[in-house]
Amino acid sequence: MKPILQALLLADNIYRDTKTGKHVIAGTFNKMLLVKDGAKPKAVESDGKQKQVIPAGVQAGSPYVYVSLTEIRGEVNCVLRYVNLDEGRALFQFCFSVKCDNPLETVEVVLPMPMLPHVEGVHAIELLCNDELIGSHRIILEGIKEGGDGDKS
Repeated sequence: MKPILQALLLADNIYRDTKTGKHVIAGTFNKMLLVKDGAKPKAVESDGKQKQVIPAGVQAGSPYVYVSLTEIRGEVNCVLRYVNLDEGRALFQFCFSVKCDNPLETVEVVLPMPMLPHVEGVHAIELLCNDELIGSHRIILEGIKEGGDGDKS
């Protein structure tokens, strides 16, 4: 029987409360805006004054992945991979294993990720357990073009 994926989240930070043991997941996301080379500030009027608006974007650092699994029987080999769905190829992946003798328990795993490659398109964090895909988390990387209005969120 394969494990059941209860949660797969990508976040800026994940902390563990030492008193309760609970995970605190901060800054979950599924979209990143990238300022493309050549993006220039745009002049706008606000309160009767001209102001420069710099195109917004995200320069993500190294995010974390939170995984919650149940129905684990013994040791399970897992692969977490970051896939460019437009090209159908993994940009990076790494292996880890989880072990639990009670299938009723929940196993939580927090994994630090490398900086995500800044490649426009649709991507996914995919989780495979014993060579079987059990879930994914889609991420859209969208570029702000030159003269962009910076209003995208």
